[in-house]
Amino acid sequence: MSRNVPKKTIKLMQTILADVAPPPLMSVSEWADEYRQIPAEYGADPGRWVSKNYQIPIMDAFTAKGVNKVVAMLGAQLGKSEILFNLLGRYIHLDPCPMLMVQPTVEDSQDFSKERLTPTVAMTPVLSARIHEQKSRNGGNTILKKLFPGGYLSLVGSNAPSGLAKRSIRVLVCDEVDRFSTSAGTEGDPVNLAEKRTSNFWNRIIGLFSTPTDRTSRINREYMLGSQEEWRYKCPNCGEWHWLTIDNMRYEYDTFENDGQKSYEVKKVWWICPDCGYEYTEAEVKNMEQGYIALNPGVTAVRSFHVNAFTSPWVHWTDIVREYLEAQDDEESMKTFVNTRLAEIYDPDSKIEDLEPLLARREDYGAELPEGVTLLTAAVDTQDDRLEYEIAGWGRGEERWGIEKGILLGVPDYDSPVWEMLDRLLAKEWHFKDGRTLKVSRTFVDYGGHYSKQVADYCLKRKALQRVPIRGAQTFGVPLIGPIRPSQVPGAKLLYVGVDDGKQHIMQRLKAITEPGPKYSHFPLDEQRGYTRTYFKGLLAERLVIEKHAGTLVKKWKNIAADKRNEPIDLMVYNLACMRSLLPDWDLQEAIVNGTEPAKKRKTHKTQYGCIRKGVTV
Repeated sequence: MSRNVPKKTIKLMQTILADVAPPPLMSVSEWADEYRQIPAEYGADPGRWVSKNYQIPIMDAFTAKGVNKVVAMLGAQLGKSEILFNLLGRYIHLDPCPMLMVQPTVEDSQDFSKERLTPTVAMTPVLSARIHEQKSRNGGNTILKKLFPGGYLSLVGSNAPSGLAKRSIRVLVCDEVDRFSTSAGTEGDPVNLAEKRTSNFWNRIIGLFSTPTDRTSRINREYMLGSQEEWRYKCPNCGEWHWLTIDNMRYEYDTFENDGQKSYEVKKVWWICPDCGYEYTEAEVKNMEQGYIALNPGVTAVRSFHVNAFTSPWVHWTDIVREYLEAQDDEESMKTFVNTRLAEIYDPDSKIEDLEPLLARREDYGAELPEGVTLLTAAVDTQDDRLEYEIAGWGRGEERWGIEKGILLGVPDYDSPVWEMLDRLLAKEWHFKDGRTLKVSRTFVDYGGHYSKQVADYCLKRKALQRVPIRGAQTFGVPLIGPIRPSQVPGAKLLYVGVDDGKQHIMQRLKAITEPGPKYSHFPLDEQRGYTRTYFKGLLAERLVIEKHAGTLVKKWKNIAADKRNEPIDLMVYNLACMRSLLPDWDLQEAIVNGTEPAKKRKTHKTQYGCIRKGVTV
């Protein structure tokens, strides 16, 4: 019978059947191991791709029956970007369809396309045959859009609502969701907006990947709604399965100190089984029986995975512990370590309910400047009818002394006497008990409010005196010393200060550090200096809260004071930023104050041992 069918008809039927035939039963990991190539310019292991054991279940979940969402809360350097690319590559090659990849910003999407996507496609023949090279006359393929037979891949930023609200897509990949904008323009949560675009496909698949951040973490919330699969290791001695944490590591290290800065060389690290107490080296642990243990196995449609840096084949444990030791001296570094290495949310307890303990720590300095102060900074908060200021003293390890908190009454307009009053204050010499003196090294002046131009003009004319106009960046994630921007006054540069994170750092120090030493805050007993009960009420005037905004959880500082007076906490943040901006050399500062020669630069070290228990080294 077939001999009577024209060849053209047979060929046409073959083409039609090929188009409607189901895709080959090949998982993402199988596809990657068969076809994927890693370019030498960015791959840790260039050449043919070899899937790591912890990566395989994540990749294969995307093609598992009944799964419509895959969530991965991963630490850094675990091959997250490569997993995402393998997913995209598998669908482009075997199951082409409309796809969308969302990055935090448009710039991130452009970087991914140029630095990761383009070279990898070029190295992988089955993809380069489908995605043609971008050409100036070919509008089909651009940096942010790749066309191929049967579908396309769009790359957008979470801050670009137009890229999230167009046509339907079947495969959605969201990378670093905890860095997404809280709202895509005025459209609301970008993840929800993107997920709505998949609703027309019964066989849709969604991938959400990120390192976590804090209590508002989207990836942590999505992980908790899924199967909650932790990568664990089975102790050969007791047979229990364990998640590896920094709390159960014992280590041996040398401490080096130079110019007051500590560095560490970690020699050995052992994991201590929390059940039986047996200890194992990194090599021994990585050769143990290991795998994912689901803590919420009843959920099957959403597979969620959790892996930290102790599993990474590219990061040694000695490096992880060294980073931990170095991060203990800085809140921002500790947050980064907890998020990117431990793959956990950073949620230190910074709430202070009672001001009595702060009042009780006030002390008699015995002079204008107590011993230990080696540097003075000043912070000025600009109000419509006054300037509020604080002079702060600093010593080794960022130990802090409140020197004077006060108010200069007067409208801070042009030619106002209040600026002359500020000049006299900042020119003052402050005395130690033995007659030595110090002057303020640098002053940060608040640029916000109704007198911004006057502030910028004042600072510009006194630039040589280290008067710096600043603006508080009311957004979490901005570094304490933020970017420099132009002001309204030509020639006057404006420094942004990460106030929201800075307040959290201050509150953590006040709550957690209760003994004099590094990062401790001293206050004078003499109330004439301004450190009254009213001052401490202002210090605790704000509370860190979690609220829902445009469908997304966000954290913010909420003023809970009856009089709304919060200048003390702002001034503490400004002074902390001011001190940090000076990059103080504490050896040199002590030599200046004491009138001695700076100590010769030398390295000292000592070997120490530790096992971290709930963040405390013992």
